[in-house]
Amino acid sequence: METSGELRPVPTMSGNSSESTVLDLARVTFAREPERPLYAFLDGRGRETSRLTYGEFCRAAASVGRFLVEEIGMKPRSPGREGDRAVLVYPPSLDFAVAFVGCIYAGLVPVPIAPPNPFRLRQGLGGLESVVEGSGSHVVLTNGEYLRGKRLAAGKNLLTARGTAWSRLPWQRTDKVEPAAANDIPPPHPAGPDDVAFLQYTSGSTSAPKGVMISHGNIMHQLRTNAADLGLDGASRSVLWVPHFHDFCLVSGLLSAFFGNGLLYLLSPLTFLRRPSVWFEVMTRVAATHTAAPDFAYRLALRRTSEEERKTYDLGSLQVMMSAAEPIRPSTVDSFLAAFAHSNLAPEAFCPAYGLAEHTVGISVSGKHRLRLDRELLEHRQQVRELGAEDLDEAVTLIGCGKPSDQVEVRIVDPETGQPVPEGGVGEIWVDSPSKALGYWGLSELSAEVFEARLEGEERRFLRTGDLGFLAAGEVFVTGRLKDLIIVRGRNIFPQDLEETAAGCSPHIRPGRVVAFAVEAAGDSELRERVVVIAEVGSDRLPKTELAAVARSVRTRLHGEHQVSCYEVLVTRPGEILKTTSGKLQRQACRLAYQEGRLRQRALWVETVIAPEGAA
Repeated sequence: METSGELRPVPTMSGNSSESTVLDLARVTFAREPERPLYAFLDGRGRETSRLTYGEFCRAAASVGRFLVEEIGMKPRSPGREGDRAVLVYPPSLDFAVAFVGCIYAGLVPVPIAPPNPFRLRQGLGGLESVVEGSGSHVVLTNGEYLRGKRLAAGKNLLTARGTAWSRLPWQRTDKVEPAAANDIPPPHPAGPDDVAFLQYTSGSTSAPKGVMISHGNIMHQLRTNAADLGLDGASRSVLWVPHFHDFCLVSGLLSAFFGNGLLYLLSPLTFLRRPSVWFEVMTRVAATHTAAPDFAYRLALRRTSEEERKTYDLGSLQVMMSAAEPIRPSTVDSFLAAFAHSNLAPEAFCPAYGLAEHTVGISVSGKHRLRLDRELLEHRQQVRELGAEDLDEAVTLIGCGKPSDQVEVRIVDPETGQPVPEGGVGEIWVDSPSKALGYWGLSELSAEVFEARLEGEERRFLRTGDLGFLAAGEVFVTGRLKDLIIVRGRNIFPQDLEETAAGCSPHIRPGRVVAFAVEAAGDSELRERVVVIAEVGSDRLPKTELAAVARSVRTRLHGEHQVSCYEVLVTRPGEILKTTSGKLQRQACRLAYQEGRLRQRALWVETVIAPEGAA
């Protein structure tokens, strides 16, 4: 086990500190403890390949910032004008962290995105061009590793399209910039709490990605509440493999460590996906105190680790094992905790949480309560009612996502009337706090609609999250996305409930690869909402009899357990269901692909069933 003696707790700045940005705070730490370990990057086997101390990182970041301004000619923030934007296209690496903070250091605005695969450019180039155009960026920053892949792809004639943002913008490599000497670091560019620090593009799970303007004040509030809520300090050791360009890794990972919250070990998401056991091996070796992942990761870990392997892990040092970014399934939590009891994992370390990019990251953490609720009342968005153990068929179990963090105000509002719902009722989650972002870049009307919602009699301006939920036992319970809701004959059906049931119908269905949505179909005298389910199987060579059996099983199970009659069930080959870069199902994009005929044409099996009269 790696020792933690090199890490000593350092005082975290209080809310009354004169430091208004994380860079102001960093200067204090840099002067006091330049040799303090900050970041470590590990390879696919969990071996450390690079490490940066606080001093090394600050010198490198400041040098990148100076390079961008003095040699590239980018213009930093000035009164009445935000700094120039730079799109960051990096594979997982410490080079990304240096460039990200370097931009902020120089008064520029970094725009981190998922790096398009140069060899599958058609799948990623559209997203890059959209971000470049939408953000008005002036340059693309990257490193040598990515450029080599880009050149190889160009050699195969994959990047020859002219007039695209990919080919038109200048690309600059930052990993060759020489770090400044310790006595040659300029002060960071002045910034106030309301200045834009970076643009965080939304995942695109329910609509086109939008650039969320995260301010320096947003960051500081989020980091302070994170430290208080999660028990982070200078002795913490965090292990993360979540995407580096995602809001959780950016703020709760990279910037949290920079804030003074210990040493951060970084892995590539591909490392986890290829061999989930590396995650647990690293946490065991470094005696990790904090980690986080979406629900699918815990399910994947269950399938891809053996009982013998779990007995070799020691997760007893973990104080927080967060689950966020996806619906938190009770079945996942129960199975994971039971399986990893062999690994000395304390059940109380498991930490359900809720947040979104428009609120910098987190809204609530450390969920402790479970509720068994009346499914019918929940679907009709009425008062939530707890059921007893004997009410098995009518119940749905939900896990709370914890109490709202300090200074975070949450309201539950009827999304149609804009009025607060009665206590215990289901509605849209509205939130306000110092972590609420400034709005969407270049979209003033949409920003006003989403970020400036008002309740009668209140002066506060609330963020409309687009999520449905309720408050109970002081905790936030999330029931689903408003845009994803399936409404059939007055029932509000949450697609994740159908998807979880369908995923268990056949061993051929890939976990996490089922999507459900509704489409309008003309009836005798009206438009009717019909439910469509798409299920991926693990092989495109299954015989037709097996494919038909998968479709029938999905249809039968959903009708029996949810009283939902599927209009159509499509069984597809691997990779057809669209997901965001952070792993969320893109239900609306799948719905569009279905309506345009693309999914149906490529399906391995299609079973159409006209819903019987009176069925959902």
